[in-house]
Formats: sequence, structure tokens, C-alpha cells
Amino acid sequence: MIKLTRFIWNNPGLFAKGVKGYLNQPVTPRLAQIILQYLNQTKLTVLQPWKRFGVFSAGFPTEIPAAMGYFPGYPEAYAALTGTAGCTVPPIEHAESLGYGRDLCSYMKTSIGACRMGWPEDFGGNRVADAYFSANLVCDTHLKWFEGEARLHGKPHFALDVPNLVAGESDERLEEYVDYVEAQFYDMIAFLEKETGKPFNEKKFFEIVNDSAEICRLFRELFEYRKRFPANAYFEWVRMFMLPMVSQWNQKDAIRYYSKELKKAQKRYKDQTSIEGGREKYRVLWEGITLWYNADLYQKVLAERGAYVVCEPYTYSFAGRSKPKGSLKETLRQMARDQIIVPFTLNLDRRIAYFNSLVEAFDLDGVILHANQSCRPSSTGLFDLQEALQKKWGIPVLMMNTDHCDPRAYAEGPMTTRIDGFVELMEAYVRRKGEGGPPSPENMKIKGGV
Repeated sequence: MIKLTRFIWNNPGLFAKGVKGYLNQPVTPRLAQIILQYLNQTKLTVLQPWKRFGVFSAGFPTEIPAAMGYFPGYPEAYAALTGTAGCTVPPIEHAESLGYGRDLCSYMKTSIGACRMGWPEDFGGNRVADAYFSANLVCDTHLKWFEGEARLHGKPHFALDVPNLVAGESDERLEEYVDYVEAQFYDMIAFLEKETGKPFNEKKFFEIVNDSAEICRLFRELFEYRKRFPANAYFEWVRMFMLPMVSQWNQKDAIRYYSKELKKAQKRYKDQTSIEGGREKYRVLWEGITLWYNADLYQKVLAERGAYVVCEPYTYSFAGRSKPKGSLKETLRQMARDQIIVPFTLNLDRRIAYFNSLVEAFDLDGVILHANQSCRPSSTGLFDLQEALQKKWGIPVLMMNTDHCDPRAYAEGPMTTRIDGFVELMEAYVRRKGEGGPPSPENMKIKGGV
């Protein structure tokens, strides 16, 4: 709390802007409470010496360190929240003044800049960890980022190397990759035993894995209700709603929260596929990380034109945890498999097949592909994906070149113009679908690189 008080005193205007940005998010009081609880608990760990504070990269299997008493801190989550507050530019520019390039991850630069400036977690910073845990699930930036922070603070760092299953590789090769990641899990257990001076708590591990799987099951079941008309929730809500699942810090509470939301959806729809309000004018898929600083893009720009994001592999990618198996080895092996096959990191062949299934399952009218300027690995293959989707479905595809956490990369006027063109193409696509006509890929291409 001292850091937050100091931040408010030194940056009253920025704090006011941040509060306004937070209030602009479409969250319920309960979800806002959960987010605040997570931020506050992160800060309180410094007063709880019996708890170890771990800093983790997104998607890292926190269940293993959590079984040894590590609280999960996520710099990317703190940076994302800073993005929703509209306050990422000062820490990003500070990081760039230290030598970090313009095209590097804006999560990383927000976090590094905020930490060096002494900002609290509410605005992108985070306290020094007892240990750092990174994995190259999406990109190698995580490894070097956390390695650098661990070296700076003289703390231990565990790096998990997860291979990418590229197109054309066999099932045999997949099993070799599973073997490789499973062996690293045992290395991690040895690392944790050395750091804590305690034997691995297998009983606690199974409890955490079971709760983790239940959280993900509830999220996946809620995701299914987004296929209904109208969808159960839109992206501007779901992008915040995913936090309890991603952070995994209070599993029992997360299970209660998601269970209540699921009951609401079940009560709302019962067995109906369409309820009052019916189908949205345009149903859209968003691929890639959200624009944290721009909730208005979803709530106003798209919504005012009748377009609603009803599906996104981004949030679903965090819902892949499986239930524990009969033994530690079997459970670790399943966890290894879950790490390798994730919607957000599928190879091109699998990705195209997956997106084809989503177009049909969610009755989509358009696809937005976020070609993220500071997360290039997640943007790899988007033009091939665009071509494949248009060839099969003739569906309009908007290639959005911007950044997930750096508003300097977003130009409202030109982007709105491109969205208007995208909506016009969806109008023609919906009309042609209604007439039962064949797809027309050539007519679904927006000029100017969109």
C-alpha cells in the first residue's frame, strides 16, 4: 500500500486517468472485487514470510510450484490491468529509454518500466520474487525477460523449454516432446525441493491440479453458451472474466465464482439455442491478444455497427488443464501434453482446421486477426490463415495491425475506416448466406492490406 500511496502522491493526474480507465471496463462488482483481492494479496505476500512469492510467465504450469507454497504473481496480468487503466505509455517509454526496442513485447516493457519507476502492481509493477519461472510457450521473450530480472535481483530462475509441434510432425515426435517436457517437470520438482528445503508435497499437488482442472472445465462449459443467440458474453467482458482462471491464486473461490456464472447461463438459456434478442447482426471471431487499452473498440466501434466478438481462441487457450491421473508420473505427462497442444500456439495445419470448425460452430460472419506488433510469434502465419478461411468460406477477414498494450500503435481514424469496410463486407456475406449462394473469396478482401 505504501507504493500505491507514493504513486498517487507523485502522479495524481495519471492516477485519476487510471481510475477512469478501470471504471470503463464492463465488469460486475464481484469481478472487480476478485481483481482487487488478487492485487492486494500480491502485495501482502511481503508481510507473510511463510508464503513464497513466485513470478510466472503466462501459461506456466503453476500447479507444481504452488504445491510447494509459491504464490503466483503474473507481471503480464499487472501490465494488462495497467493497459485497461490507459497508463502503459510512461513505463513503456521509460523501458525504451533504458535500451529496450520499440518492437519488443509491450507487456515486458510495461512491467520493466513500472518496476524501475517504483510503481505498484495496480499500475504494472511487482515486488521482487523469491524465484522466477518462465516458459517459451508463446515466445522466447519470456525466458530472457525473467532471466534478466532474476539476475538483477540475485534470485533463482527456472526456465521451461516447451517444443513447438510444427506442421507435418508425427505422433511419435509428439510423444518425444512429451517425454522432454515431463523430464523437465521432474527437474522443476528437484529445483523446488532445493529452494524450499522440503520434499515435494504430492498430496497438495493433486488437490491443486484437481481444482485447476475444475476451473477450466467450468470456463469451457461457459464458453459453449457463447454459441447461443445472442451469445452469453462478449469479448470485452470475457477478457477480464478469464483472470481467476489465469492467475489460479484462489482456486476454491474461482470455482464458486464460475459455478454461479454457469448457473446464470443455464437459467438464462435453459435448453434453447436462441432467446429474446435473437441472433446478433454480425458474429465475429477475434484472434490474438486483446487491446487492453481500448475497451471502446469492442463496446462502441464494433457494437454500434452490430458486430460482436462471440469467440476468441486467446481466452480459451488458458482453459486446457486436465484432471489428475492415477499417479504422479501420469499426471505430469498429461500436463506436458497440455502444454504442447494449445489453441494459441497450434501449428498452421492444426490452426486452419481449428478455425474452420469455429466458423461453423459459432456461425461466424467475420474474423479479426490481430497482427500484434510486439508479439510477432503469436502473429505468425496469419496471412496463410486468412487465405485459407477466405478460400473455404468466403468470409470477411480484417487484418488489424496494432499492439496489445501500447496505444501508440493504434490510430483511431484509419482503424475505424477499415472497420467500416469490414462491416460492409460482412453485410454482403450475411446477405449471400441468407440467399444460399456460394462463397466469393475475391469479394471479401479489403483493399489497403486489411
